Amino acid sequence: MTKAAVLLALVAMLAGCGQPSREAEKPRPTPSPFVSGGWATVFGDAPKAIELLNSMGFRLSDYAPTPAGGHVAEAMTTPMGDPSVKPVNTAHLTVNGDAQRIERMVFSLDIVNRDASPFAKEQFSRWVDRPLASLGLPGRDEVKRGIMTESPATGTLPGAGYQITREKIDGGRRLVVTFTRSVPAERR
Repeated sequence: MTKAAVLLALVAMLAGCGQPSREAEKPRPTPSPFVSGGWATVFGDAPKAIELLNSMGFRLSDYAPTPAGGHVAEAMTTPMGDPSVKPVNTAHLTVNGDAQRIERMVFSLDIVNRDASPFAKEQFSRWVDRPLASLGLPGRDEVKRGIMTESPATGTLPGAGYQITREKIDGGRRLVVTFTRSVPAERR
């Protein structure tokens, strides 16, 4: 009797093979970006953009007024590699604009350890890509290519301009990725 029950259970289980389950038939939700209006939305709401960047781990300071005018927030310096291997390649982020709007987001990588620079550039590329991917912002491929090749580049994206530059610093070089708010033609 036990053999018959086992065989019957096995036949019933095999009969269901190859059939899509009801779970598989259900539509799956697709992830949606935090921001639906692209760069214009990010630049247009500085407090919300700072909040979103901090929720992604950028650890920005308060977006505070500066003596020269405008507002600025700076992220804590972030190692792009093993911090015990000296000197350490580090990344920085600065956001500035007025109380309500961001004018510029500047990501930079200080490469002071040449041996670790390939890894640092890969990490930096991911670091810069995190908000671009999460917020659904265009420019991801162009920026990654510029970072990895250290090629100066300038371009225009919907709602923003970007520039990738390389400059000398004490003990190495700095890669800078700058996103700038596009100003509508009637405001120029």
